[in-house]
Amino acid sequence: MDESEFFRVVLDAELTHGVGRVATTHDGRWICAGALTIGPFGVGGGGTVLGLSMIDTQTGLPAWTVPGLTCFDIVFAPDGASVAVSVQDQDSRLRICLLRTATGEQIWTVDSFGYLTFGPDGTQLGVVGVRDQALGEPSHVFVLDAATGALRYELGNTVARPRFHRESPLMCTGSPSLVDAPTGAARWELDDHENVPSAAVFSAAGDAVVVASAGWAQIVTYELRADADGAPIRRGVIDVPELASTKLWMDPLAFGPDLSTLMQIGTEQVALLSVVDGSVRRLLPLPLTGKPFAGEFLSEGAQLAVNVTLTGCVGISVVETTGEALVWSDPGRDVSHLAVTDDGSRIVTGGESSVRVYELGTPARSRRDCQARIAAVAASDGPAGIVAAAAESRLVVFRAGGGELMLERVHPGPIGAVAVSPDGHSVVTGSSDGRVRHFDTLTGARWTARHTGPVNAVAFSDNGTRVATASADRTARLFDRVPSGDLEDVGALWSHPHPLAVTHLAIGPGGAWVATAALDRKVRILSATTGTELHPPFEHDAKIRALRAGAGIVVTASEDGSTVAIDVATGQRRWRIEHPGSVTVLALSADATLLATAGTANTVDIWRIDGDQQVLVHRIPTRAAVNDLVFAASGGLVVSADDSVVAVIDPVTGREIDRFLHPMPMSHLASGRDRQIVVGACTDNVARVYEMGQR
Repeated sequence: MDESEFFRVVLDAELTHGVGRVATTHDGRWICAGALTIGPFGVGGGGTVLGLSMIDTQTGLPAWTVPGLTCFDIVFAPDGASVAVSVQDQDSRLRICLLRTATGEQIWTVDSFGYLTFGPDGTQLGVVGVRDQALGEPSHVFVLDAATGALRYELGNTVARPRFHRESPLMCTGSPSLVDAPTGAARWELDDHENVPSAAVFSAAGDAVVVASAGWAQIVTYELRADADGAPIRRGVIDVPELASTKLWMDPLAFGPDLSTLMQIGTEQVALLSVVDGSVRRLLPLPLTGKPFAGEFLSEGAQLAVNVTLTGCVGISVVETTGEALVWSDPGRDVSHLAVTDDGSRIVTGGESSVRVYELGTPARSRRDCQARIAAVAASDGPAGIVAAAAESRLVVFRAGGGELMLERVHPGPIGAVAVSPDGHSVVTGSSDGRVRHFDTLTGARWTARHTGPVNAVAFSDNGTRVATASADRTARLFDRVPSGDLEDVGALWSHPHPLAVTHLAIGPGGAWVATAALDRKVRILSATTGTELHPPFEHDAKIRALRAGAGIVVTASEDGSTVAIDVATGQRRWRIEHPGSVTVLALSADATLLATAGTANTVDIWRIDGDQQVLVHRIPTRAAVNDLVFAASGGLVVSADDSVVAVIDPVTGREIDRFLHPMPMSHLASGRDRQIVVGACTDNVARVYEMGQR
């Protein structure tokens, strides 16, 4: 297992106090870490030197520290500007405080203790705990005004955090009860769970409350409305015998984000339970050192990060929630607590007197070390297809699914271009010696065509019957995929002369036309039948850096700072987008409704181009200059910048939804026509394949 592609450590911060609790803002910008010793509920771990610190992840240094505090819980407000903490000071005073994130300035404090939850709009702070110093009283739920700390209302006894509805003013508790959050009035309540482990969440649709109960050994779904007598209405019940062994602990039960899995901290082990049928999906050990078990769901519930390594060592592991797979682990460092950023891209761990941040990535489905710099990559359709990489003067062809080598051919000079047929049976290369070489991966048959200058670009038609080539000899040519005659010097169906070297080309949908770009800064649209120009050429003011073909359009990017769409039917410019600097790469979605552009600025622009005017949807900053872009089958935009992270962006929200980690930057990206896989050419000479699922 190559764990470097699953995670990398991006921050190690040493503090002057122990760390037993950690929390992070939604975007990972700030991390709050506090010491934790033996507390009112028997919680332990995190060192003996007490204190609370806020870490600025941009510098890796504490922005502020308050010594002498024992921290039982930490939660950031939704906007990240403030943080609520439940602490015990040096005078043994129990307090809940709201602090300013950047400065540590205290906004308010109240004499209470508990485990905390902010409402989605940040105006309410739900607490499960005690209202004063009398720790012998049963824990119960109360709600504070987040602006002032004033008590809004109190509810029944429970040991489960309250949960707020994301779209309506409702709150559910583990009592269980359903409450109108602004007023505290109960729609219905049972109050059957005093000191009984439970958990309550709103259903994925938001139209019900799901309650897990150790006392009932059941998962019960309730309607939001009550019956005529004010009692809750059961929608469904699932028997879960394993729940009876739940440990009496704060938050011993936790639902996964997709509500298909329930994590249960038991008396002897941790169980992952199915919310669908109540079965045990997986069992995990408790930490051997006696510290509290810490677990956070990842990847919408498919994975779980835990503070055990499953090997008897301390550390952190990420495991699958079903089956027995260990995704990755990092043993050897004591971990007392952990937190996850909202987008799942980072895990924050705290233990001993330090905080560590892991940046997460989705590993490659397959990889192939090509032993040399990769100048170009191409792929056929589907995860079962093939990948071709031009590794200097060597062609390397391997299976996308497993990375098995299928074909390797040495060329007389560097390979500048490569293409794979949609059916995965053929590979075409363009070389510096002016040759176009075709290889059949099934039969081993080959043919060669000759240009009189280096070949800059090659492409297959979408039906796989034609091969187009562009050369520094100032011609673009079209060939039959299965030619006749001399296979060492195949004749072209046609050859179209250009005033200067031809640098880019693409074959339009259905193989009806061929678009070219040349060093004379002009774009030409040629008939695939005759090779003649269908319209007068369109001219840029500077070198053309990228060309893409879609349904009825050709899109080009130029160093003159413009991106232009040309209507193939009329030969007229459909629209022109001006950028502040050169445009070097672009990507077109499969349905030609979205365009992504990038250039000299460290940003990616996503445009909607299916209307009368182009509309800028998002301008997304990148950590380095962009090397390549491609849209995937999922609709996500894959962005390769000049660093070791390839990001997958949701074009609707503009948010990162996945990322791929590498030891070095990706220089090129490619995909099959169905876009189910994306291939990256890394500057460590390895080609990596990623499977891109449908959204």
